[in-house]
Amino acid sequence: MIKLLNMKKILFIANYRPASGGISTQVDMLNKMLQREGFYTSILSLKGNVWYRFKAFFRLLWIGKRYNVFHIHACSGRGFLPAVIGILVGKMLRRKIILTYHGGGARAFFKKRSWLVEFFLNKTHTNIVLSGFLKEVFDQYSIPCTIIPNIVELNTSLFVERKEIHPNFIGIRSFTPTYNIPCTLNAFKAVKNKYPDATLMLLGDGPLRESMEQYVKEQSIKDVSFIGVVPNVKIYDYLNKADIMLSSPLIDNMPVSLLEGFNAGTLVISSRVGGVPYMIEDGVNGLLFESRNSDEMASKMIEALENQEWTKKMISTAHDNLKMYSWEHNRNKYFEIYQ
Repeated sequence: MIKLLNMKKILFIANYRPASGGISTQVDMLNKMLQREGFYTSILSLKGNVWYRFKAFFRLLWIGKRYNVFHIHACSGRGFLPAVIGILVGKMLRRKIILTYHGGGARAFFKKRSWLVEFFLNKTHTNIVLSGFLKEVFDQYSIPCTIIPNIVELNTSLFVERKEIHPNFIGIRSFTPTYNIPCTLNAFKAVKNKYPDATLMLLGDGPLRESMEQYVKEQSIKDVSFIGVVPNVKIYDYLNKADIMLSSPLIDNMPVSLLEGFNAGTLVISSRVGGVPYMIEDGVNGLLFESRNSDEMASKMIEALENQEWTKKMISTAHDNLKMYSWEHNRNKYFEIYQ
């Protein structure tokens, strides 16, 4: 079987930008793992303006002839364009079409654009979703799919055992309305009233970064560092400076950043939205709070600091759970789909 699989040539099609997190991180991971397995793979990015995407359509027509399989990575809104372009060209070239759907905004997008979604996603050979949350959405529209979670590269050297849990927090999300950064800042401000030595590092960038920096100044929130975008290879350098990861999105699916938090040995505290409850069982391998409720978020942060042994147990459980997100655990699922 492996000999036959090694003959497959796979082209990843996505709004891809190297070392930028999100979907791009997952494309990088799959690309690397499949090349290790002997596959011939490459990445075609469709990220750019309208003119660039128009040219990308014809570029895909040209280079797509070299590949047996198109593996498209798409999400809602403009993120659905790789699905449109990839499926159209894939059908024209009679290629095998695999599509992985990312993002927590699927329910609203499918409802608004059901005709578009049903037309294209019923033309693939296989649709992959990352969690039971997205499968429920696909099932609602009778679109076939299979669950394969995001992949994280397990490396025991990345895990740092915390002898003590300090009030050192980290957030790794884009500065957009979806990720609700003010909630994290308000919760941190409340915690800092009790733990004056608390610190918060925020990794990422986006259109709201400047306004968030201004908000921190206006609210006199001390010890908040805006780090900016960090290359994937440097993420763990920052994770190892923190003990607790914070995430407060309004919608989400299966964020890789939370898996990286598990991998590094941080406790993850997140809003209870989308696919996150499929990753975190409250009080078992992390903590959950209701979206937009910064008071509850702050309460969870303080609870984690005050119950050190419980927090360490949750961290250990989360790290053990990572096996289900490993390449070794999921590789055969991909082999069967590509075959």
